[in-house]
Amino acid sequence: MKNYRLAVDENGSPFVLNSKGSIDFGYITEEMNLPPAPIRIAEGLSGPKGYGMKHIIDGHLKEIIGSGYKSVYEFVEDVAVNFTEIKEGRNGSYLLEKGDSHHNTLFVALSREGDYWKVISGGVFRIRYSKNKRIIHSASEVRTSPPAEDELLPFEENSQQDSSNATGNSSGLSFY
Repeated sequence: MKNYRLAVDENGSPFVLNSKGSIDFGYITEEMNLPPAPIRIAEGLSGPKGYGMKHIIDGHLKEIIGSGYKSVYEFVEDVAVNFTEIKEGRNGSYLLEKGDSHHNTLFVALSREGDYWKVISGGVFRIRYSKNKRIIHSASEVRTSPPAEDELLPFEENSQQDSSNATGNSSGLSFY
C-alpha cells in the first residue's frame, strides 16, 4: 500500500485523502476530450488568490452546507466522481459540473507536469453561471468507477516527510 500522506502538490501542499484513503478523488478519462489523469485536491491556501480545500472552505462553505452537503469534503468527493459535464473555464481551467437545481461545480486545471487535475476551487452556482461556457464533455451516464488499473498514471512517492495525521492533512483542519 502506498503512503499517500507523503504526497504533495506542485506547490508543496499536502494532498487530501479521499474516503478510501487515496489521493485520487475522481478521473478525467480520454473519452472526455481532455488529457486523462486523476482529480486531486490539496490542502491549498485560503483567500481570494488561494486554491484547494482551504480556499473552498474559506469562500464557499456556507453555500455548500446550505445545498445539503454535510461538509466541503463530501461535496468535493461527490462532484469529482459524479460530474456530468465539463465546460471550458478561463486561463486553462475547466468546470466539472454535477447539475440539479443548481450546478455543483469544481474548477480544475492540469498540473504543470500534466500528471493530475488539481482542484482550484468549487461551489454551488446558479445554472446561468456557466450557461454560455463551451461544453467539452457531456455524459448521459455518470461514471462511478475508476478507470482500470492499466489506465492509471503511476504515482511517485515524494521523499519529503510531513507530519500528516491519519486524515491526510498536516494543518490540523478537519475537512470531514
